[in-house]
Formats: sequence, structure tokens, C-alpha cells
Amino acid sequence: MLCKKLFLASVLFFVLGTLPLIGSVGASLELWSQTYGGTGGDLAYSLVVTSDGGFALAGVSTSFGGFWLVKTDSYGNMQWNKTYGGGTAHSLIQTSDGGYALAGEIIPSGAAQDFYVVKTDADGNMQWSRTYGGEHTDIAHSLVETSDGGFAIAGHTGWLFQDFLLIKTDVDGNIMWNRTYGGNASDLAYSLVETSDRGYAIAGATQSFAGLWLVKTDAN
Repeated sequence: MLCKKLFLASVLFFVLGTLPLIGSVGASLELWSQTYGGTGGDLAYSLVVTSDGGFALAGVSTSFGGFWLVKTDSYGNMQWNKTYGGGTAHSLIQTSDGGYALAGEIIPSGAAQDFYVVKTDADGNMQWSRTYGGEHTDIAHSLVETSDGGFAIAGHTGWLFQDFLLIKTDVDGNIMWNRTYGGNASDLAYSLVETSDRGYAIAGATQSFAGLWLVKTDAN
């Protein structure tokens, strides 16, 4: 009987001792953290895991000026960083050639905001940049590399009221076509995917129809 009581006491002691460990299994543990930037305002809006296991972050740097692209290793140690233009990058992808494409907004001298897209090589060196837009405010929020090797960019365009704007380009960023979708109030596109039928799905917010708005298109 004494042995049985000692055994049960040992089991109870083991269970109670492991409860804190069991409770922490589902918790997220911080492995590391890093900061990047200078004395100005530096903001990251988009993040991708790169093909080498590291990370790339894009946003805006007022410390260094313009679109800001930071490349790190798998522990967040900065390998390089680049700035482009004078705007804000909202979307970042790693492209099939190992480089990067960034989309956002830029304000040309004396004009309203335009879509701004930058394509780089694997080391962040700019290969080309393009602006798209007219006399109204045009802000890009999402970018994808398309199955034909080009790009599709979604955002919004307008002055008093905005519409979804979708632009399709070739591999060099030359416009193939553009389309707008909207109602009689502001409609803002924030996310874009290419679908299996080579069309597109665009998601955002709508005041025209009240709520979230999902638009599906064909390939054109």
C-alpha cells in the first residue's frame, strides 16, 4: 500500500510539474527580432519569404527616401537595402527570375499620385520602373506576377470618389490594358490574385454597395 501511495504521489508530482510546459506548447515564442531604419519614419507594408530562406520587406523610408526594399538572411540580419523613387511601396513579390517587383504610389512633380512599379534583379538593382495614372489620384495596393510573365496591379483611381483600378502589363511593365470597376461612391481595391482560368479576383472596400467587395474578371 505504501509503494502504491508513493507511486501515485510521484505521478501527481510529475503531472503538476509539467502543466506549465503543456500550457506553453501552443504559445508563440519569439526567436529573434530586428529593426531597420534611420532617424526618420520608416514603415514596412509588405513581406515575403525569399527563395534562399531569408526575407524581403518593402515599404517607405523617410530616413533614406522613397520606396524601400530590405533583404535579410533567415535570422533577419540585413544583407542589403535599396531605395527607389520618392513614393511608398505597398506590395512586394519575388519574381520568377529571383528578382523583386514592388508596387505602390509616387507623386510626380506638381501632379496627383500615380501607380509606381519597380522591377529589380536578385540584388535589388533596378531593372526598370513605370508610372501609371492620369490627372486623378491613383494608388496601387497589390501586385502579382501573371502566368504569361507580365504583371497585374490593383488599386484605386479617382478624385472625389474612387474606383477599383486593374492594370495588366507585359514583362517589361508596358501596359497591355486597364479596367475600372465601381459604383457611385468610393471603392478601394487592396488585394489581387490571378485565378486558375487566368482571370483575376480583386478584393477591397466599397461605399457604393456597402461592405467588402469581391470582383471576378476574365483574362481580359
